[in-house]
Amino acid sequence: MDGNRRYARQIGQHVLVGHAKGAATASKVLEWWIKYLPNTAESANPKYLTCWAFSSENFERPEHERDGLFAMMAAEFKSLAFTSLVHLFRVRVRFIGGDRHRFPLELLDTMDMVEEITASYDGLFLQIAVGYGGRQEVVSAVQSLVAQGKAITEQNIGSETYCAQRGIPPVSLIIRTSERRTSGFFLWDTQAAELHFIDKLWPQLTETDWLHALRSFSTREIRGGR
Repeated sequence: MDGNRRYARQIGQHVLVGHAKGAATASKVLEWWIKYLPNTAESANPKYLTCWAFSSENFERPEHERDGLFAMMAAEFKSLAFTSLVHLFRVRVRFIGGDRHRFPLELLDTMDMVEEITASYDGLFLQIAVGYGGRQEVVSAVQSLVAQGKAITEQNIGSETYCAQRGIPPVSLIIRTSERRTSGFFLWDTQAAELHFIDKLWPQLTETDWLHALRSFSTREIRGGR
């Protein structure tokens, strides 16, 4: 989800206005994900969705922007806990990423609350990446293996990624707005992932864009890297 700040500059507004618009787009994506799930080809089957909301590099943003984002995320996550679609479709919400100690207590408490409220759900699975970095995830996996005295092998590293630890399969499709790079998103679990780039800023994403991404993926010959 990229382009919030550029969107704000384009309309002559403060960067937090762009982030607020981006948060609204993320809420719409949740609706589109659920709305079109029954009509999606079996090959796409988007039962799992991960949104990268805040990267480990974002901690270096100016303090006023960072604090504004923390407050906004706390409000949005709290709202998520009481969203009817989440409970109707039994969406389990989990947060992934490192450096949690760098987040304010209010945000951490909200994240814990959402995870606890949806812990028993098993209909759909939503992951929200906050404080996440792709290299950081791989380093964390290796450190965990070392601490356990296990060999550093591909299989063992693959069992320690965020996806593996939560029973989430490797990524099938990456949808990226405004840029044509993955920025280290799930470095380990995207080896065979398909890519879909949208030449729009994240706040400009539309329902048609979402449908086009799913349609594009469902018509591809998926070889899984073979």
